[in-house]
Amino acid sequence: MVINPYQIIKELNFERLAGSENERRAAAIISEHLNTLGLKCRKEEFELTTFATGKGVLKVGDSSFEVFPYGLNTDCRVEAELVFLENAEILKQNKGMYKGKIVISNGYSRTIQEALKEQELAAFIAIGPPCREAPSSSHRQKTFQDGIINSATISYENGVKLSKIKGKKALLEMTQQVSRKTAANLIVDIKGSEPDKNLTYLVAHYDSVARTAGASDNAGGTVSLLSVAEHFVNHKPKRNLRLIFFSGEELGLLGSQHYVSAHEEEVKKEGSLVLNIDVSGDPVGMNRVIVTGSKELLGYSEGILNEADHCLSHSLDIYSSDQMPFTRLELPGLSIARFGGKGSFNIHTPADHYKNISIEGLKTPIAAAKILLNRILNAGIYPVKRTIDSSLKEKIEKYLWNLNFEEPTLKWEPKYKG
Repeated sequence: MVINPYQIIKELNFERLAGSENERRAAAIISEHLNTLGLKCRKEEFELTTFATGKGVLKVGDSSFEVFPYGLNTDCRVEAELVFLENAEILKQNKGMYKGKIVISNGYSRTIQEALKEQELAAFIAIGPPCREAPSSSHRQKTFQDGIINSATISYENGVKLSKIKGKKALLEMTQQVSRKTAANLIVDIKGSEPDKNLTYLVAHYDSVARTAGASDNAGGTVSLLSVAEHFVNHKPKRNLRLIFFSGEELGLLGSQHYVSAHEEEVKKEGSLVLNIDVSGDPVGMNRVIVTGSKELLGYSEGILNEADHCLSHSLDIYSSDQMPFTRLELPGLSIARFGGKGSFNIHTPADHYKNISIEGLKTPIAAAKILLNRILNAGIYPVKRTIDSSLKEKIEKYLWNLNFEEPTLKWEPKYKG
């Protein structure tokens, strides 16, 4: 074995924001390991608006509380009344009540982002979950272009303290550099011995959010791809396999969106399946396969893995990761993930560190990917039909809209009328 997945996760144990020097450092590490396998990767660059991790403080009277600016939040100094809401959904209902206020609340969603702007808030602070550090979050590219509401996260413990002193004047100060940069997807082809025009994609993202090394999310998926690549270098498949290490996933699936847009004809004509690995490595955890495709694909995957003595929980659903942009062109996907331990519990925080994962926690997702791809790439007849179950299509439309706040691009036509 050339690839040591756990050792590579240790090598990648640093913040990897899309478009940063650290992203390029991570790309170099990945490329070096591919070279040891005799594989060459090509970079496909795309532009994005990104940031250098900032800092912030909220002052109320004599008390100061550390806050963490959302990505793409520029420098700000805001003085206003502090308002605590039990549920941020209230912002959608009580129109005009919170104009010019600093609102702190337990909860945030992309749809709430619209309400923040409509309400003309001075700032919004999202309280993180208990028993962990405050998570990192980010504005979307379109949100930044259209004008942001100053936003930050704060730890649960400090959120509790602030909920008790609502109604007082507060001062929010944040500094963060935002700039236009270039990020890169890494693309690797393993040519089949008897290639037809079915192209199977194996993908994972290698970027992280701010303030974390992203060991589980998603150095775990990144090293899984390297391990699978080694397998197929040594066991040449009949069909072509394309590996893509995406950047910009954490800022809104930017790398995968770019790829699908730039390669639309390829995805339409040759794309047959996307297998995505995102979140892996917990020493004790639950392995999952989320099928964004047909009931037949769900049964096929579950049956093959059970036969190989690997019991992974299967569901027919969407999964917020890099297989989703491919659904715009009705390409089915499988997402493999492992949850339930310290690494995945602490995703998007500084505690998503290599010390909270293990080689044992990587084995099942890697094995599952190898087993599924072995069967698919070497089948006499390509076994996956290009279809997505009708029960998922409304979910997909809503997801893609929330991703970019744009009109859905999917126009599903019912197969049966009457």
